[in-house]
Amino acid sequence: MTKVLIVDDEKYVRLGIKNDTDWSLIDCEVVGEAANGQEGLEKAKELKPDVVISDIKMPKMTGIEMSEILLEKYPDMKVIFLTAYDEFEYARAAIRIGASDYLLKPFEDGSLEGAIQRLLHLHPNSVNSSKAEEQLIPLTSKSDVENKYIKEAIDFIEKNYSDTDFSVIAMAEAIGVSEGHLSRLFKAETGLSINNYLTRLRIRKAMDYLKDIKVKVYEVADKVGYQDIAYFSNTFKKLVGKSPSDYQSNGL
Repeated sequence: MTKVLIVDDEKYVRLGIKNDTDWSLIDCEVVGEAANGQEGLEKAKELKPDVVISDIKMPKMTGIEMSEILLEKYPDMKVIFLTAYDEFEYARAAIRIGASDYLLKPFEDGSLEGAIQRLLHLHPNSVNSSKAEEQLIPLTSKSDVENKYIKEAIDFIEKNYSDTDFSVIAMAEAIGVSEGHLSRLFKAETGLSINNYLTRLRIRKAMDYLKDIKVKVYEVADKVGYQDIAYFSNTFKKLVGKSPSDYQSNGL
């Protein structure tokens, strides 16, 4: 699971990011918070997060100063800056020193999840690859697991993901195991809950359908099991970093 550190001098911003982001969907966990760059530097050295989400203007040490030190020491660490419009030039400077990305505040729902997904899973040389969806949204396949119940569960999901009434209870009954036991086994084998696995598979399938520029977004939503197009679009953006229509027009 990807470890995330949040650094911002405003407590309500930290809480908002922590509580309003769908961390489980993108297989991340918040391992710590810091109220300024100096504290963020200390926490990052202690916790070794994979991703640091940081404000720019903070007391004691700015986010840029903090990231310069961190990226020199931990070059594989990803830094995402949150910046207001009047700090835009700071954000551009941050990118020049090695920060991974920045989001303008206030950012739209799904933007942060999408930014993290892009940073962690999409290699820059794979943008035009037919396997881009697999790299952006990795999933455990049947060949990767040993447990026969989990093999059957993955097979069931692959055959029924388009069902808007998909039910974990019905799947467990079809396999012949209790829902609770199956859920525990599935999480242990794949690292994801059954519902998160289903969501990721649906969005991967949607990415594939959207390669056809003639297909309508609402048709794709229906094909992958979503009755609510707004909910589909929001979930798609969280995992892909773009709306379905933007992805269809411009790709990754």
